[in-house]
Amino acid sequence: MDIQTQGNLIDRYLHYTTEPFDDWYWDGEELTIMLENNVIEKYTYKDIKEIIEDFD
Repeated sequence: MDIQTQGNLIDRYLHYTTEPFDDWYWDGEELTIMLENNVIEKYTYKDIKEIIEDFD
């Protein structure tokens, strides 16, 4: 799966979360969630595979 497709799956997942955030970055290995220019959460590739169905 290419990084664009992974990003689309992450975007769809984040759309339905209730946690506040205003930006996110996915580099293919780590997802960084931002709020007011501060990192509030980080997820590894392995974490994302466990959270998002069909992510690979």
